[in-house]
Amino acid sequence: LVAKGQAVIPANKNHVCLKPRGIGRALRTKINVNLGVSRDCLDLDEEFKKVEAAVAMGAEAIMDLSSFGDTKAFRQKLVYGCTAVLGTVPIYDAVVYYNKPLKTITSDEWIDVVRMHAQEGVDFMTIHCGINRQVLHALVSEGRVMDVVSRGGSFITGWMLHNDRENPLYEYYDEILDICAEYDVTISLGDGLRPGCLADATDRAQIQELLNLGELTQRAWQRGVQVMVEGPGHVPYNQIAANMQLQKRLCHGAPFYVLGPLVTDIAPGYDHITSAIGGTLAAVSGADFLCYVTPAEHLGLPDIDDVREGVIATRIAAHAADIAKGLPQAIAWDR
Repeated sequence: LVAKGQAVIPANKNHVCLKPRGIGRALRTKINVNLGVSRDCLDLDEEFKKVEAAVAMGAEAIMDLSSFGDTKAFRQKLVYGCTAVLGTVPIYDAVVYYNKPLKTITSDEWIDVVRMHAQEGVDFMTIHCGINRQVLHALVSEGRVMDVVSRGGSFITGWMLHNDRENPLYEYYDEILDICAEYDVTISLGDGLRPGCLADATDRAQIQELLNLGELTQRAWQRGVQVMVEGPGHVPYNQIAANMQLQKRLCHGAPFYVLGPLVTDIAPGYDHITSAIGGTLAAVSGADFLCYVTPAEHLGLPDIDDVREGVIATRIAAHAADIAKGLPQAIAWDR
């Protein structure tokens, strides 16, 4: 399955304490936990306690979304002290690392941060390279209720519009692939235009970006780089199965990594529940990797109790899907 691109084993050669995990078709549905230091939570030790709690409860991956403070120190703490698969979003870190306005970051500087994360031992990186000028035209011409809610997507679209330039992550994609190949980093193709409310689900901009991600998946495979593809977002329940099947078709069976999906917009404070409802159907319909959502989603940063609630809800969703998919170990656990 790895050879076919239908499963990945994210394992940077510099992540010294990693316990490798497979993500993809015919494997148990894995879950990811988003954490990281920010302007509102700069305590590295406190944030690492959340990481330890999530891993102890069965999370297979930790995604470091640090956006303020000593992000490098927290990443090193993860690489040397966390056995879970580690992911990052390098363009988040670029704004912190260069400490200058987003619009003035150069194409070379975006790529240099990708290289830095790979050298430090990150196992998979979200790269928002599917947004190009054609996709941006679809977004602007069609319009949205919630515009761009992805932080990485908003960074890239803002940079492109201000500088009147092509997305450097798309333009210099081959250079990014060279970095990933050197350190055995799995590339997670980011969905910068994922819908942020039900009204925007499955619109032209989202699908146009997905078409690009299908092409970029094949280009990565040709260079020997493992690929996951990221997906929505907020999606009505009746559109979830179609979204999963469309991704599998357009991206040639590459593992699919989804945030939720959340099946209603009306439940802040309970979005771990709306996410679990959508996540179960998503995994039954083809998703391989579920990103957890906590009760704090849309409201604030999760504390350690929120992290626990989010992991529990997402693990239940993944397990319920594994039973429906006929995985023997899931069925045996219930029995």
